[in-house]
Amino acid sequence: MKIIKLMFMAIAMLFFSLGLKAQTDSLTISGTLTGLEKNKVVISYTDENGKNQYLSAQGENDRFVAHVPVQHQPVAARLSVSLPYNPSAGHETPRPPFNFFIWNKDLVIQGKTSTIISLKVKGDTENNLYNELVQQTAGGALRYQELLQQMISSKSKLSAVDSAAQSEEIHKISAENYKKQKDFVREHPDAFASVFLLSRMENLYSADHYVEAWKNLAPTYKNTILGQGVQKSVDKLTPTLAGNPVFVFERLDKDGKKVSTELLKGKTYLLDFWGSWCGPCRASHPHLKELYRKYSGKGFEIVAIAQERGKTLDESKASWLKAIKDDQINWVHILNQDGIEKQNIVKMFHISAFPTKILIDSNGKILVRVTSSATDDIDKALERIYGL
Repeated sequence: MKIIKLMFMAIAMLFFSLGLKAQTDSLTISGTLTGLEKNKVVISYTDENGKNQYLSAQGENDRFVAHVPVQHQPVAARLSVSLPYNPSAGHETPRPPFNFFIWNKDLVIQGKTSTIISLKVKGDTENNLYNELVQQTAGGALRYQELLQQMISSKSKLSAVDSAAQSEEIHKISAENYKKQKDFVREHPDAFASVFLLSRMENLYSADHYVEAWKNLAPTYKNTILGQGVQKSVDKLTPTLAGNPVFVFERLDKDGKKVSTELLKGKTYLLDFWGSWCGPCRASHPHLKELYRKYSGKGFEIVAIAQERGKTLDESKASWLKAIKDDQINWVHILNQDGIEKQNIVKMFHISAFPTKILIDSNGKILVRVTSSATDDIDKALERIYGL
């Protein structure tokens, strides 16, 4: 009899433990979003195993409830709302998703569907801390979206002065918000949000400053999925940090003249990795022309290395040469595809985004690496060299 009783107790304990596990291996994400009505909330994330996950929750009277597996490490998630198309609104810019983290505690999200980017989330320390930054930058982020919408809807009606004013305001908002994000990373080295921000901001730092920001973080979350991605970026950038020798290359330029690191010795020069298809690359040309006018008489040179997208070498050459002529960029030009079978210069320098610019000193040492022309480190370096 005792044996049977013990067996029943063991079975009861087993079911209890299974029930406890079922209650604790998932967490709840719930909230109220004004304007949601009966539309769906969409949540996507890359889980702790690196697998992309996607789920939707049906709204009811502006409320939603979703259940996701508990994670053993925090992971970045995105929330968006599937609203019906409104033809009276005309062409709208896509609304950015709301970024938050999924880990091991229930979350409550509040706000409006019209301002998804600035929702409020509560539930765990990491979300609470990051959402403080979200709220600090919300005003600028919403104004940024408003300006983009205005530019699209009234593009043909805007005067050159108004268009320039809008572009300047967009640039100012971006710069202010980027500064706040960088300040957050510096001030919160042990926060998962700092890892998250660095995973998105590689192109907003010079290479040296990006690697420094990563090294200054605590090890707490460096081995997360996001942290491992940042580490790969750091490893990629490390060979081209300041003080390293430039990688040796030799090519013929567009006029058939030899260009090499050996022949460039004694000059300060800028490697500009670009392409005719790349809008930001072409947008950086006016400023490069200013630098060239200012410093070329003192020995400064620009060596532009283009990566084109033509199906054939002839197609690539045609688009490349046309862009050079149209933009009137009269410095040294190399087409990476022309001779790529012997030496892939773009791959050699670990270029994964365009434009990327690398400044080399007269001794053949790297001074600065910048992507997307997001910082003024190159300008400052040239001012130090030439005193202007």
